[in-house]
Amino acid sequence: DAVCAAIRVMEDAPEFNAGRGAALTSEGIVSMDSCLMTGVDGEVGSACGLTTSKNPINVARAIKEKTKHVMFAKPGDNLLKEWGIELCDSEYFITSARQESLREAQSNGDEWEKHGTIGAVARDASGNIAAGTSTGGITNQMPGRVGDSPLPGCGTYANNDSVAISCTGIGEAFVKEVAAHQVSDRVLYAKEDPVEAAKAALDGVARHHGDGGMIVVPAHGDGAMVFNSEMMNCGWKSPKGSYVQS
Repeated sequence: DAVCAAIRVMEDAPEFNAGRGAALTSEGIVSMDSCLMTGVDGEVGSACGLTTSKNPINVARAIKEKTKHVMFAKPGDNLLKEWGIELCDSEYFITSARQESLREAQSNGDEWEKHGTIGAVARDASGNIAAGTSTGGITNQMPGRVGDSPLPGCGTYANNDSVAISCTGIGEAFVKEVAAHQVSDRVLYAKEDPVEAAKAALDGVARHHGDGGMIVVPAHGDGAMVFNSEMMNCGWKSPKGSYVQS
């Protein structure tokens, strides 16, 4: 509940590359991906290629809770309505800022943009953890492209024996590194601290010519916000207080 609530706030805000304000493909439309995973049972729902879902994270949750499957590509509007998903016309998602970004990318060279994927990780009072990620992908991406965000173990992962993690950055590099699952394995098997595990995984991302960041929360102990990019907007909230970095 907490992960989805946090992500919906950002999906509704045009400043973020998810939901309203998602990056535009080379065809000038949105193609949104999302993933939700719970650590207590390892259950996961994932969606890619969404074009009408107001809150893509709700689609991931519906897949996780209402089907026997893990991932859907471009689920149709009738199915989305059956799942109770709120739909919007394409105009809702297309902002003037993202249109300008697309024009610049197509005119001046297709460089990676610095606005990124959104995600949330949470832990409850019983030590159960969850992770969710939602993204619009990359400005001017080819139709059909899928990044790391909806791929369990690449951009999103949760295991009560290790960590919940959500990633942002150059998706292709995170996929090649299987970055989120690697952090979990480093914590679980190598007994690494979550910060050191995240840094090591990001070193691998850098070797694939990528950068980005991760938010990580273990079942016990302190969480971590780690990045090797120029910056990463992030924050946390607990009974001890809250903090925002931007």
